[in-house]
Amino acid sequence: MAATIPAIQGDTLSLPLPSREVYQFGNPNTSVENIAVRRNGDLLVTLLAPSAQLHLIRDPYSEKPSVSLVHHFDEVEGLLGIAETKPDTFLVMGSNLEGKANASAVFEVDFSTGHTVPSTRLVARISESRLLNGAAALPGCGRGLVLVAESILGQVFRVDARTGHYDVAIDVTQMKGDPKALVPVGINGIKVHDGYVYFSNSFTVSIYRLKITEDGSPAEGAVVETVATFTGEKFLDDFTFGRDGTIWAASNKGNTLYAISPGGKAILVLGSASSTVLKSDTAGAFGRTEQDRHMLYVTTNMPGRVVAVDTSMYRQ
Repeated sequence: MAATIPAIQGDTLSLPLPSREVYQFGNPNTSVENIAVRRNGDLLVTLLAPSAQLHLIRDPYSEKPSVSLVHHFDEVEGLLGIAETKPDTFLVMGSNLEGKANASAVFEVDFSTGHTVPSTRLVARISESRLLNGAAALPGCGRGLVLVAESILGQVFRVDARTGHYDVAIDVTQMKGDPKALVPVGINGIKVHDGYVYFSNSFTVSIYRLKITEDGSPAEGAVVETVATFTGEKFLDDFTFGRDGTIWAASNKGNTLYAISPGGKAILVLGSASSTVLKSDTAGAFGRTEQDRHMLYVTTNMPGRVVAVDTSMYRQ
């Protein structure tokens, strides 16, 4: 199912997909790194810079969404990945930005109590980690297990949200970065879908998948498969799945958004190297209400923005 993706536009009858800006942060140095959608439709966005903040955007489908700070995490310099572990409860990944050891932590933000202000707590400090990135909850295991991409070490940690216990669940060559780079970022985004863990690698500019067991370990005899290689890009950031199994991937440095069908057909759907529509796009997540199930909310950095991409007319 591998797809090699050239940097060209697709069907001009339906592309580029329409988009609109939902919100732009006032500080031009704001980097919005990742995004999750609450069950009521509100967006949660993590800030990598200027500091480790989690923001909430209410009614993102409306003309005037409201934005508020949920929590500032003093323990780390920036926030990256976010994953929902149980209804309206999320884990967020924080790290210091110099790539130092003993500088990463996992926090829980719990909205499920119904209180105006959610509860927050430190789940675990991962002492050997240098840069925690994307995160994905394991479905069906009932233990609050989350897989977390470690971009510099090039491996995946498994974190128990209840106990704070963590270990290395997956460590394969396809997760490694450039050993010659000052900051050798490899694995970036991570998702669990239909019994596989999918992950992007910023260095190889590819998306891979690996069959896993219920607890996130590689299945017996499993081998890493290449899902897509983005030959026209120099970097690859996070990605998400649509309800039909389509993968939507943000290129960050390429200012582009790609869609990859379950059958492996891939196409550039929005943006270009010179475009500012999705300048430095980092991640995406689909709406969860009747008003916006077709909307892919995409985050960007510097300036930090959230952009809604209308995928309703997309066909492959």
